Amino acid sequence: MQTTHTYITGRPSAAFVRAPMHRPEPGRPPGRRRDRAYTVTMSDPNGATRATAGPILRALRRTRQVRQFTNEPVTETDLSAILEVARWSGSSMNRQPWTFIVIRDRADRDLLAELAPNAKHVAGAAVAIAIAMSGDNPEWDAYDEGRAAERILVAAGALGLGAGIGWALEANRPQVASFLGLTAPAFVRTIISLGHPTEAARQPRSAPGTARRPIAELVRER
Repeated sequence: MQTTHTYITGRPSAAFVRAPMHRPEPGRPPGRRRDRAYTVTMSDPNGATRATAGPILRALRRTRQVRQFTNEPVTETDLSAILEVARWSGSSMNRQPWTFIVIRDRADRDLLAELAPNAKHVAGAAVAIAIAMSGDNPEWDAYDEGRAAERILVAAGALGLGAGIGWALEANRPQVASFLGLTAPAFVRTIISLGHPTEAARQPRSAPGTARRPIAELVRER
């Protein structure tokens, strides 16, 4: 059976009550789901030190958008690690207002790409992660959503994977929310493609050191 699975984190409101989204799998009795268990680990406040800072800072600097993927699947171990990073993202007042909806099935991703053309690359990914927000506080949601999305990209890059952010524009969000089983005011704006980058996607798009404005143009003191 192929299905859309939800990894619920934080304190989801009643708006996140979802209708089941699964299809019968050949040879499996109807109505039975194949649940997936994710490895849960606690954060280690003493885990990062000056000795380990170099690789972490390098991973942050090298995080980039990837939207072209091979057919190689993402392992459950890697997906679990990425979701754990997302789960530990900070949020305003520690609201943890998100639900991470994992879309595995190709047909589901194809339809999602049609519903959200600005995230059409999800059709070619190995898996997609939709960040569903509670909708209780739009201004805070926008900030917290971005924090979680960037962490997913950083985690993917650290594992040698690629990830790219797409959006469901405001006009498309009701259809996307309905497809993903959400009830207003909950919504999905950010949909992240995840997979193994193609060789073309791995190639630098600009000369080393030239992809960003010089720091002198970005920083000032007073």
